[in-house]
Amino acid sequence: MGRTRTLESIVLKTHDVGEADRFCILFTKELGKIAARARSVRKPGSRIGGTVLPTSHCSLQVVEGSAGFLITDAKRISEHYDQPLGSFLNVQQGMELLLSVLHDEEPMPELFDATLAFFDLCANSKTHTVAPFTLKLLSLLGLLPDIDAEYFAKCSDNQKDFLRKSIGQQWGDLPELTKEERLQFSEQCAELLSEICSRNLQAGAIGKKLME
Repeated sequence: MGRTRTLESIVLKTHDVGEADRFCILFTKELGKIAARARSVRKPGSRIGGTVLPTSHCSLQVVEGSAGFLITDAKRISEHYDQPLGSFLNVQQGMELLLSVLHDEEPMPELFDATLAFFDLCANSKTHTVAPFTLKLLSLLGLLPDIDAEYFAKCSDNQKDFLRKSIGQQWGDLPELTKEERLQFSEQCAELLSEICSRNLQAGAIGKKLME
């Protein structure tokens, strides 16, 4: 028997395998992104089948063995799939970003907490959800140029204020952007994303959606 650990996790993606198992891609606070198998969770009456689902925020008990991680127990902390379609789609875009940029077993607890704050923002705000989270993510990964750098020289003071507050996670106090500011800003963010994403984003040109 391998080592047993308890991990605070966000379920990013799942795949059904075999007759009743589920393969999960997890963003954990303690270990970063990992893959884990949950056995027999698709059988009727499974105690944890309803917990290990995409967007679920949960506490997982996992066994780490030679074949990888095995989920043996799960307790839901919060969930983010029962919400309006627009909010749900924003959450999906955020999770797709995480799947594209996170490296395996690289702990990023600050980004984990920012992701939970992003989920809450999606549930409680109709605008400016994916954009501030993306900027915060890029900043935490060390991939966002300095606000006063040449890269953002053409940005207005209003855009720079949006940048600062996004990075500082002051998401409840973001300034409104004009249509032109949104377009310019989204193109720059899309350019940065294209340099770091490990795979094509299925959500479409996500950079073009950042300011919608």
